Amino acid sequence: MQRGSFASGNTPSLGGDFSARNHPYGVGYSVPGKHPHFGGPVLKDLENLADIIRLTIYTAYLKNVQKPNSLLIIARPESGKTEMMKKFIMNKNIAYVSDVTAFGIERDYLPKIETGEVRHIMIPDLLKPLSRKESTVKTFITFLNGLIEEGIASASTYATRRSSERHVKCGIITAITGEDMRDQRHHWGRIGFLSRIVPFSYSYGIETVKKVFDYILGLDYLEESDIELNQIPKQDKTVKLSKKYAQEILPSTATIAEAQRAYGFRLQKQFQALLQASALERSRTSVNLRDVERVLHLMNWVNFDENPITEERGR
Repeated sequence: MQRGSFASGNTPSLGGDFSARNHPYGVGYSVPGKHPHFGGPVLKDLENLADIIRLTIYTAYLKNVQKPNSLLIIARPESGKTEMMKKFIMNKNIAYVSDVTAFGIERDYLPKIETGEVRHIMIPDLLKPLSRKESTVKTFITFLNGLIEEGIASASTYATRRSSERHVKCGIITAITGEDMRDQRHHWGRIGFLSRIVPFSYSYGIETVKKVFDYILGLDYLEESDIELNQIPKQDKTVKLSKKYAQEILPSTATIAEAQRAYGFRLQKQFQALLQASALERSRTSVNLRDVERVLHLMNWVNFDENPITEERGR
């Protein structure tokens, strides 16, 4: 049977009428077109998620930025978090780990981080490393606190000894459900972890749910492809950012900082890095208004509100 043949109305019998007319979400059988950034059929609604991951990765190649950005994706199960992250692991300098501990990062990745071979660690489900005993989890979060902000220098513990002349820094890109996030939010806020990482939360509105069912019914998920970042430079680049454009994102910083009960200094630096990353991805050496518009568009989901994600319009 050819894919998409159900569009003629020859809906198979499944013990009930599951046609578009009677489907609870009003799902039809249209096949989404190909998207230029993905190389295959994709839900355009998720391009905003792809874009924040894309820009976060590019922050690792900015010479005049102190450290790579870190990203925490917050959404319900079945929202495409893991699937989207997997699309990026083909790119260089990314370590993708399903589960990890502080000791595991120290042993397996710190040397690679120090040489620049690894610049971001992707953890698709943060709940896994958070499911260990309390002392291990505290050590893990404390370690991440240092790794993504101040950096890790010399260390001497019962498990490992290392010495470095400089502080080793690395970004993380990870995901968690809103419910699990709410369980951790007070503690993470108290120790400063949340101020070190950009939150990106979203949900599926009814129209996106319809598109997902169309996507599944048409078997389009089988044709998804990886996302290759073609503008990653061989050497880190300096991207200029004027104070005028940096000020454009201050209101967003203030809103999120208030929710985190923080001043927002770290967030402002990371938001500015997103502006610079946007310019870098577009092969420019300075930020312009298009970069500001792009990042401000993403700010609709840079919060803890899980607002419905919509078709990308910020690029």
